[in-house]
Amino acid sequence: EDAATLFQVEGIHPERLRIQPWFEYRDYRNKKYGVLLKSGEDWRCQRLTLNREVLSVAGMNRFLPLLDNVGQDFVRRVYTQVERSGRGKWTADLSNELFRFALESVCYVLYGQRLGLLQDYINPESQEFIDSITLMFHTTSPMLYIPPRVFRLMNVSIWKDHVKSWDAIFNHADLCIQGIYSSLRQRPDNTYSGVLSSLLLQHQLPLEDIKASITE
Repeated sequence: EDAATLFQVEGIHPERLRIQPWFEYRDYRNKKYGVLLKSGEDWRCQRLTLNREVLSVAGMNRFLPLLDNVGQDFVRRVYTQVERSGRGKWTADLSNELFRFALESVCYVLYGQRLGLLQDYINPESQEFIDSITLMFHTTSPMLYIPPRVFRLMNVSIWKDHVKSWDAIFNHADLCIQGIYSSLRQRPDNTYSGVLSSLLLQHQLPLEDIKASITE
């Protein structure tokens, strides 16, 4: 109820917490802000477009089969690990398994591609993506208390690692976009293959805006 009251009184252009390290990286690399970092009318226009894709009933009905697919794979993985334990118990690292499940689900819904995180072997490209996300969050924390511009001017390892991690994350988005365009040329039908593909086909947002919001 408290959250509902807050959302009702904040108006159509709410102010969100500024994650300054993320702004600093985008300014440094001359990249656009996504919906998570935007504000004002620009935020509202983009958010309304994205809402139809990810929050509407029709939008959710399109990607629920993708989530179901990942969910079934996760359940099979749990049963397999229980059998391997020899004790009839699930002895795996819960936080690590849930992280794999969450990231696999999100990436499948957004990009229409599986990372293979629910397999015993993770390919090097997917592992690099996971490591980059972990590093990005790890390097974000210190720069929430000290202005990231200070780290940038001093060119210390925290800033360099932060840039490196975001570079890898955006590079992954670029590769996914290239893969989607290639798939559309080979299979130009109406088969739903994720939020990113759907947004690209709609032509309602500029490509760089789509990439920024999907990445965030």
